[in-house]
Amino acid sequence: MEIFIEGNSLDFQLAKEIQKRFPVQIIPSYEEFKWETKSLPELITIGKKRLFLINYKGNFFKPCPGTTHYLCCNYKIFHFGEGCPLDCSYCILQIYLNRPGLKIWANLIERGLPELAKILNFYKKKRQILRIGTGEFADSLALENIINVSQILINFWKEVDPLAILELKTKTSISKSYFSQLKPDPRIIFAWSVNTEKIINEEEKGTAKLSSRLKSAQMAANYGFSVAFHFDPIIFYEYAEEEYPKVLEKILETIPLDKIAWISFGTFRYPKELKDIAEKRFPSTKIYSQEFIEGLDKKRRYFIDVRKRLYYSFQKLLNQAKNIVTFYFCMEGKRMWEEIFNKKITSSLEVANLLDKVALKLCTEK
Repeated sequence: MEIFIEGNSLDFQLAKEIQKRFPVQIIPSYEEFKWETKSLPELITIGKKRLFLINYKGNFFKPCPGTTHYLCCNYKIFHFGEGCPLDCSYCILQIYLNRPGLKIWANLIERGLPELAKILNFYKKKRQILRIGTGEFADSLALENIINVSQILINFWKEVDPLAILELKTKTSISKSYFSQLKPDPRIIFAWSVNTEKIINEEEKGTAKLSSRLKSAQMAANYGFSVAFHFDPIIFYEYAEEEYPKVLEKILETIPLDKIAWISFGTFRYPKELKDIAEKRFPSTKIYSQEFIEGLDKKRRYFIDVRKRLYYSFQKLLNQAKNIVTFYFCMEGKRMWEEIFNKKITSSLEVANLLDKVALKLCTEK
């Protein structure tokens, strides 16, 4: 991994810590960085090995980039950077971010944490629960051995004592030594995106095996943290309806159910622009060759009958655990909630309330 630091970011605390532990190159600015003369798909691949520490001028606190056309959980984001060293063929970041490279905001401690503290205090004073995470524009832990951002945030949660949960989403494995240096806190949710072994092996380059993710989740639970799992994207293939329920079964068998905050489900969907870049970067992928329709949000998604078949494959296990574990859909409509979960959820506010109840319970357990 090459590490570049903008000249005006050298004095920020995060940049100083990284300079102590790794060789770095000083650059005038990210905007002036000279990239190779190559196509965008090639630059995306090259950028996976280049980390830039940048003096960020925008807001660190953001709403999740959901959609008004399907039910959303009103999740909030602490925006610590952009880009991911892992390389999934379906990753929307391939088109969502129009500049290559892994970007971390060097002024996270000086500007980001004070901004976050104000937000957390606002919610606490209003006695409103806040669900916030870091895994939308970057994997929460894939660069943790270099930047330690998740550890900074976990320690920060103890200092400000907020009425909020922090969800750290990842596709990596986490070592015992990492957990052992942290204080237990059920408000911290270590969350894993999960998939079948076939999809992990064929479409999720550089990510941890399913067994490693579940072993890490066991450790997180044992060390006093909450855990969550996200079946997203669920990808249709010949044996998908047999293999996806086996993943859920493994989770329910190996993780204490009272430690699972929630489990979400969402089928593969993508902006039409993604297909061209993804197939150039991953010529062996077959996931874009299925039949899709254009959804209300203009994204390509499976026909509703296919989505229902995939979701119905989980139903036996869902019925067994529904009174202990909270299950929810990401970006589906009220019809799917009623047919699969037997819940009359008709608005994003109701989805948010469902998850807020879980979050509030975790906050009272600390």
